[in-house]
Amino acid sequence: MAACETGHGSGLLSVAHAGVDYVEPKTFVDFRALCLGTFAPFQTKQTIALDSLTAMTKTFIKDHVLANFPAKNQREMLRRQAGVPTGFDFGDIADVTRTLLNQLLAQDKNVIVTALEKITKDDNGVITSIDPDLPGALGTSAAAMFDSVLFLKVRKALRDPRDPKSAYFERYFITASDGIHVAKDRNASNSKSFLNAEEVFDPSTNRGTFTTLFEKIAAGHAAAAAKQPQAA
Repeated sequence: MAACETGHGSGLLSVAHAGVDYVEPKTFVDFRALCLGTFAPFQTKQTIALDSLTAMTKTFIKDHVLANFPAKNQREMLRRQAGVPTGFDFGDIADVTRTLLNQLLAQDKNVIVTALEKITKDDNGVITSIDPDLPGALGTSAAAMFDSVLFLKVRKALRDPRDPKSAYFERYFITASDGIHVAKDRNASNSKSFLNAEEVFDPSTNRGTFTTLFEKIAAGHAAAAAKQPQAA
């Protein structure tokens, strides 16, 4: 795991007990080496994860663009000196990030990338979309680069429908677009996804973990292949 979240432990405190191998990329050079597959700690790994791409675009990818891309005018130069990207810069940050993602996804590995959410509202304050918090148009286009886009949500549920005191917070993945959230899964047969539209996520019972979702998808592909007519 490449961890780049804020706070103590770079967002890794929740998995500190799991013995996950991790690095904390500090520079653009580190991140580019990771995406190119030349970063030594990750070369032998079957699965790699970035947590989170949002944080990476707002730190060293942004700093790389501000330091190496020419400013368009004097006003932009002054903003850059203060470390504040302009409209043009967001487009450049998105282009650099898209190139790096393409290189990362070209590796023969399982790739997991997290991003924070960005909520868009209309003039009346009604939510119109919830997208990945990424620069420029990458917030909407990045989803097309991945086979599965899962949106993690939290809701209140009852362990016992008859007992209001049994309320708890349930985490779940949205696996298909509902008109608001960006979510999808290309793993399907006859346009029917192998995953449910919502998959409950509960690590304590191993529900909705990446391992169990992968096994569910693999079983779906195997079942679909078994139904295909065999060549004579």
